[in-house]
Amino acid sequence: MIVRPPVSSRLITTLLPRQTTPFPKCAAKILQTRAFVLPTPKQRFTATRHLRYPPSKLFTLISDINSYSSFVPFCLSSTVTSTSPPPDSFPITADLRVGWGVYDETFTSRVKCERYTGGTGGMVEADATENGIFEVLKATWVINDKDEKGKGGESSKVDLEIEYKFANPLYAVMSEAVMPAVAGKIIEAFEGRVEEVLGKR
Repeated sequence: MIVRPPVSSRLITTLLPRQTTPFPKCAAKILQTRAFVLPTPKQRFTATRHLRYPPSKLFTLISDINSYSSFVPFCLSSTVTSTSPPPDSFPITADLRVGWGVYDETFTSRVKCERYTGGTGGMVEADATENGIFEVLKATWVINDKDEKGKGGESSKVDLEIEYKFANPLYAVMSEAVMPAVAGKIIEAFEGRVEEVLGKR
């Protein structure tokens, strides 16, 4: 077990994103009263959207990691540092700088892109596990060419899964009020990006 010192609500508010809902007072009280914290398990959060756009175009937008800083919440910069050979030239590694308040960190991700045959969608996975804050940090996008009614063509089903585990259990407790909403916020921002680039439908 790890002995955890009391943490003030002021410190919690400083560390969490300013744009998000304020950290609940009850959570701060829990942090002040608990004496111990157990190791936290790996967490997964998902979000799904059905969009009226061809899967091939959505895959192109999601695999364009250089553009992430223009729509992903708290992403200050996004730079692809290596790519696969032409003609695909998919990103292989990328640096994403994330910041809010006094927090500013750059994560290096190993990226895997897979385009499905026939323009039926694809998969984009970014794994930034090797850093000092998270033991696990992985985001996976899956785009399929069928909507909820089982029709293909101009409609797509987009799934986002975020998998993470903090290296410090204290961070996990401090963020437990906001992390479940992260996947939804990102996919909501992606919807806005789709409408900006492809037009509203």
